[in-house]
Amino acid sequence: MAWGKTEEQKEAERQQREAEQRQAAAEQAAAEEQRRRAAYLASPLGRAEAAYANGDGFFQFTDVTAALNGQPSGFGSSGNSIRHGDGGVSQLAAIEAVGWHLEHVDHVFVETGATSTNRVLATGQGTVTEGAIHAFYLFRRVAHARA
Repeated sequence: MAWGKTEEQKEAERQQREAEQRQAAAEQAAAEEQRRRAAYLASPLGRAEAAYANGDGFFQFTDVTAALNGQPSGFGSSGNSIRHGDGGVSQLAAIEAVGWHLEHVDHVFVETGATSTNRVLATGQGTVTEGAIHAFYLFRRVAHARA
C-alpha cells in the first residue's frame, strides 16, 4: 500500500477546489448584481422608471441639496459651514428622458439642531445651527415620451 495520495487523487482534489472557487465567485457576483439592482430601484431614476411603467400621472422625490453644519467655539461664537450638493441636474435630465416633465420644485430648510452659548468677551450669544435644505421635485407624465 502506498503512502500519501496518488496523482489522480491530488488532481481530483485540485479540480474540486477550483470548482468550489468558481461557484463562490459566481454566487458573489450574483449577490453584488442583486445589491446594485436594489440600489438602482431605490434611486430616484429607478423609482421614476417604475412609476412610469405603472402608469402613474405624477412622480415626486426629495433630495438634500445642501447641509449646514455648525462648530461651536469656546468663546460662544458661531462657526457655521455650508456644504452644497451638485444640484442633480443630470439626474433630473435622466428622469425627464424616461417620460416625465419637471412641473414644480420647492425647497425647505429642515433644522436638525441648534446650540446657543453666551459669548465670553462680548455681549449676546453665539448660535450654531445644523440642518439641511431639501428640494421637492414634482414631475408630470408626458404623453409623447420615448419608448
